[in-house]
Amino acid sequence: MTHVHSSSRRPALALVLPLLVTAVLAACAPPPGAHNANSPALSPTPPPTPHVVAGTNHNTAAQAYAYPAAKVHDWLEKGKNAPDYPQQKIAFLTFDDGPSSDATPAVLDALKANNVPATFFLIAGPLGIGRTGPVLVQRELDEGNAVCIHSFSHDYGYLYPQRVGNTDHILADEARAADIVKGAAGPGYTADCFRYPGGHMSWKGLADSDTQLGARGLSWIDWNAMTGDAEAKKKEPKTPDEAAKNVRDDMALVKNPNVVVILMHDATGKKISTEALPQIVSDLRGAGYSFGVIA
Repeated sequence: MTHVHSSSRRPALALVLPLLVTAVLAACAPPPGAHNANSPALSPTPPPTPHVVAGTNHNTAAQAYAYPAAKVHDWLEKGKNAPDYPQQKIAFLTFDDGPSSDATPAVLDALKANNVPATFFLIAGPLGIGRTGPVLVQRELDEGNAVCIHSFSHDYGYLYPQRVGNTDHILADEARAADIVKGAAGPGYTADCFRYPGGHMSWKGLADSDTQLGARGLSWIDWNAMTGDAEAKKKEPKTPDEAAKNVRDDMALVKNPNVVVILMHDATGKKISTEALPQIVSDLRGAGYSFGVIA
């Protein structure tokens, strides 16, 4: 009797054996996340460093040279008659109308190169953070500068119709700006400093908005020297030397020898103040000033 050997069993075994081996290996493997006794333990990923010290508008490094906005306001407005008027000379470099993708990085590079901090008064709407996003705000903070509120819209007609402050519009504009700046800087961000677009000195009828902004903990900050980089074309400095001279001339006229708050701009296209910064810093250091930020 002839026996016929079936070849159909061999392919079946060829398929089953790899599956059995895989199952055995899987059963012997450690569970996901388990470590071999000889394996080093994995360290948890540290949380990112916050951009600000909670409850402030600056980082830890800036604590050493941050001055409360209420004091700086009084020093500017009352001069030597202000309480706690400083015995030492303090300069505050301030930049308005940023951030912008061209001017702000150049300003930050110049500040770092000259080893000085600044205070940035930010536009939060389409002219500023709305265009650049949060990255430049975070860089400003990470490099030891302070960040304050300037405006959401920077729209003079909306804020000061007929050159008179509209309190409701000013308050709404500030609140909208503050929310956006806080979103960029981080949840710990709080600022007590505010600068009216165009400056408090330029408008009428601001007493009510002053009071209500004060109820929010805000002190408005003007300036007593400037490079002139936002003046009309005929008055605008044409060279860095002219911009630095404008600051020296303003300081000579102001009877406030120990406190200087310098207005400059980092809006799109603004270059002259950045180019003048080394000379401005050199002049101030030569006159005995240290540098602070406004908190």
